[in-house]
Amino acid sequence: MENFDVIVVGAGTSGCISSIFAKEKYENVLIIDKQNKLAKKILVTGNGRCNLSNINVNSKCYNQNIDKYLNEFNVKDTLAFFNKIGLEYYSDDEGRIYPISNSAKSVVDVLTNKIEQLGIKYNLNTEVKNISKTKNKYIIETTEKVFSANKVIVATGGNSLTNIILNLGIKIKNFTPSLVSLKINSSKNLANVRLSNVSVKLITDNQNTYQENGEILFRENGISGICIFNLSAYLSRYQNFNGELVIDLLPFKSENEIIDLLSERRQLNIPINKFFDGMFVKQIGYEILNRAKINEERLSNKLSDNEIKELSTIIKNLNFKVKGFLDNNQVYSGGISLSDLTLNLESKHKGLFFCGEICDVDGLCGGYNLQWAWTSGAIVGKNI
Repeated sequence: MENFDVIVVGAGTSGCISSIFAKEKYENVLIIDKQNKLAKKILVTGNGRCNLSNINVNSKCYNQNIDKYLNEFNVKDTLAFFNKIGLEYYSDDEGRIYPISNSAKSVVDVLTNKIEQLGIKYNLNTEVKNISKTKNKYIIETTEKVFSANKVIVATGGNSLTNIILNLGIKIKNFTPSLVSLKINSSKNLANVRLSNVSVKLITDNQNTYQENGEILFRENGISGICIFNLSAYLSRYQNFNGELVIDLLPFKSENEIIDLLSERRQLNIPINKFFDGMFVKQIGYEILNRAKINEERLSNKLSDNEIKELSTIIKNLNFKVKGFLDNNQVYSGGISLSDLTLNLESKHKGLFFCGEICDVDGLCGGYNLQWAWTSGAIVGKNI
């Protein structure tokens, strides 16, 4: 049985950074991961660009207050770390930070280079089957061999090792997909329609409301886009993916302004089924007219004032029932409660630490979840 000072279970974001900091204190550090390369999950973040972090990071972007952790390792510390290992980066108008190459592979490259430079060992294509504790060691059973370690960092993604963690007597909140596309009723005719600068309100089953502005994309059986992903986070935390989405197609205009606009458009004197041409894409125009149940076998100048008001109301309140989620989540909500861990993210078992998505911390889109990974991984690596 090969013994290590520290074994890191999980070669993702938090696993990589925790191993790098742990290597500053310990000679023998090993990373174990079932994937075939280090930091593989990073490659798909930020649509392949890797949204490293966000200059606007604060606890309001998460499911709970994590200020005491951000005080230990914040965005500036993250950027200093990456600068030190050779990554060039920039921030966009929304505060999102990306590698200057606009390629997530650059992030993977510099992390891999540092891990190899430090002589950190890693076993890939290796799945952990069990973690147990003896009097003064941890035993890590894998599909390849059995290892022992003085200290262990668990840095796996959500929904990984749940049973193993429960067997260690550590409580863990059920994982629920978050930052996910939502299933909605009646979206087939709108498939592939993309809308920008809309406002979307979510009304949950218990009548809580949340609002996001931005871009949405209709799918054959659902709806996605950054503002939808962010709204899905609230449903995930309730563990209830039912509710209602209300889309304001023209949030920069009041309903009265839209009534005036449509009243003027009546004078175009065109078939009603073409009334919204030049204002919305055809599928949206048809959706609005269908919902108003307006007879389209007329010219637009025959639209009544009541019909104009009805159309404007629909434009401001295009609603859909939420009926679940699609299987493309970016993160999970749930995990080990921070209240069950020390400030250094150590569990009740001395020498057993947790970081990253395995902790019950989840944030909105925009680099916030990766920042938690960097923050928690650095804290563990520095204090183990």
